[in-house]
Amino acid sequence: MGQLLSPPLPTSAARTLLRHDIRPEPTGWTVYDAINGQPVCLDGTALIDLGFEEADGLTRLLNWQEREIQHAARRLVLADAQPRPARPQSRSC
Repeated sequence: MGQLLSPPLPTSAARTLLRHDIRPEPTGWTVYDAINGQPVCLDGTALIDLGFEEADGLTRLLNWQEREIQHAARRLVLADAQPRPARPQSRSC
């Protein structure tokens, strides 16, 4: 889709596909969703026509938030997949 314009991240993070990125537009920078190519909207406001520093900062924040959500979801899935101790069998009299 678009080319990554954000500065490189540490090697471990670079292997992860980042959800958000920035691209230049004629009147500024746009923060966009790398999955569907559409500008990101926050509270009904499209993140378009921004200065580079603002767009880059928002992109980093959105990607950090996305990674935190993914990590939390992974922890929940792994915790749910852990074997549980067997319930004691009740004996009827």
